[in-house]
Amino acid sequence: MNLDTSKRISVAPMMGQTDRHFRYLVDLLAPDIKLYTPMIHADAIVYAAKKFLHQENRHQKAVGIQIAGNDPSIMAGAAKIISKYNYNEINLNVGCPSLRVQSCNAGVALMRDPLLVANCVRAVRDKVDLPLSIKTRIGVDDKDDYHFLYDFVAETSDAGCRVFIIHARKAFLQGLNPKQNRTIPPIDYEKVYRLKDDFDNLRIIINGEINSIEQMEQHLLHLDGVMIGRKAYKDPLFLAEVQQHFFSTKANSDHPLFQFHIIKAMIDYTKNQIENGINLHLMTRHMTQLFRGLRGAKKWRNLIGQNQHKTNSAIAFLDELLCFVERYEESLC
Repeated sequence: MNLDTSKRISVAPMMGQTDRHFRYLVDLLAPDIKLYTPMIHADAIVYAAKKFLHQENRHQKAVGIQIAGNDPSIMAGAAKIISKYNYNEINLNVGCPSLRVQSCNAGVALMRDPLLVANCVRAVRDKVDLPLSIKTRIGVDDKDDYHFLYDFVAETSDAGCRVFIIHARKAFLQGLNPKQNRTIPPIDYEKVYRLKDDFDNLRIIINGEINSIEQMEQHLLHLDGVMIGRKAYKDPLFLAEVQQHFFSTKANSDHPLFQFHIIKAMIDYTKNQIENGINLHLMTRHMTQLFRGLRGAKKWRNLIGQNQHKTNSAIAFLDELLCFVERYEESLC
């Protein structure tokens, strides 16, 4: 299946997961999939994080950056700073339910105030020309009927947002932690489909419990894109399957030699990062699932788990990983 060029497949921004090292891996596996940074607060960008913005995506292809906040002027200032670096989209986080983000009246807590979100959208649009999107939920607490979602999208789209990434479940601000908010509120894909029917002029992208290519195909019949969440991190090789299926990549992602090629590339990348002062485990933690489905997968996971915090002998450990791969590679010949 060749994906219509108007459609988008992406990986969700995830705190503690979608850092630049993971994005490097994803780009090896699936270069046509859209990527985002983890969320960063607009205040941090304006007051402290310019060096982070530069380093986070300095040597990789441009990606989207997700920001959170509730002050239109600060959001605009953050957008202006972002525009100077290697980012190709600003995504406003109006979906995170964590207590820490709630305490700043950001994330999904902000969904209760569509007018304020709209003012943030206007402020950003007035300051920069970068594409802008909103990632949100289908509702929050008792504000969970379709009309609330419709009004939220109407208000913020009138302010200038044309792309909405909808996690197809509501969020509870009290009583559930972030992990529970990703699983306990029921999924309602039909509500997102209805939104696209009512806002055909907007790009509506769906997120939430998307774990198979068959699901993705079904969603793409109705919507403008799909965003893969935890599945991408728990099983990164799934993204290679997505790449091959939707973008007609020649590489055979099902063959062990493909996996070995990816692992070797990550080992080379990790060596380079270590030489630049980056801790070993920041890269190897993303590599534990790369032997998935192969003989030796458990040994591989254990080898990384037992050694990923090495410092003085990091390069030697990477050479050990390389030898591990080459032994299994030779067994196929």
